[in-house]
Amino acid sequence: MASVALSEAEKVYIVHGVQEDLRVDGRGCEDYRCVEVETDVVSNTSGSARVKLGHTDILVGVKAEMGTPKLEKPNEGYLEFFVDCSANATPEFEGRGGDDLGTEIANTLYRIFNNKSSVDLKTLCISPREHCWVLYVDVLLLECGGNLFDAISIAVKAALFNTSIPRVRVLEDEEGSKDIELSDDPYDCIRLSVENVPCIVTLCKIGYRHVVDATLQEEACSLASLLVSVTSKGVVTCMRKVGKGSLDPESIFEMMEWQQDCEA
Repeated sequence: MASVALSEAEKVYIVHGVQEDLRVDGRGCEDYRCVEVETDVVSNTSGSARVKLGHTDILVGVKAEMGTPKLEKPNEGYLEFFVDCSANATPEFEGRGGDDLGTEIANTLYRIFNNKSSVDLKTLCISPREHCWVLYVDVLLLECGGNLFDAISIAVKAALFNTSIPRVRVLEDEEGSKDIELSDDPYDCIRLSVENVPCIVTLCKIGYRHVVDATLQEEACSLASLLVSVTSKGVVTCMRKVGKGSLDPESIFEMMEWQQDCEA
């Protein structure tokens, strides 16, 4: 994770401000920064989106390619995630410095989408056990300004919403051999329903309180955070702790109560 060096005095200033519900940038503990979402930004993809959250800048591209269904799910397509931590985002990502973070983010995305309710993968099936659509979701970190997981989840959802998949017809001749025909009409395509695709809300524990949409400076003052994946209907699909510190049950319950109050 990208980090920033702070003096002890700066950390004390941030922690004391959080206790008074007044953060360095003027926000309260439960306030988000302005989110900018732009779709259809990369021409050679099936769908794309760019999200700016404070100084965090994320670019996501989705490429639809034909593949073979997995043996355990012969009637479904599937998603593959790849996360590239650009060295331009932070010097820490130079060489293989961002590999661990990229793997962690990709594994988190797999966990979020590892349920039937997020995306109807059956719509990606062309011919059971033979052909399906595989959606390759590429995430590029252009700039790290804190709260990566939240920004990435928004960008992935926006890119999937923007994705157009060509409509396919399977033609079978008298001998039983099958031929796949793609529609030439660019408007004759399949659109994914992203209504149930969850977004991540990261709650950082700072002192005795928690904040949402933490900046890099605030993340440097937090030893543990709780990632909650939640749908627009308030259904929690995934939850995990990140960071070297620990969270006591009371803190977790408090964070979950705040989450439920926001959904209500």
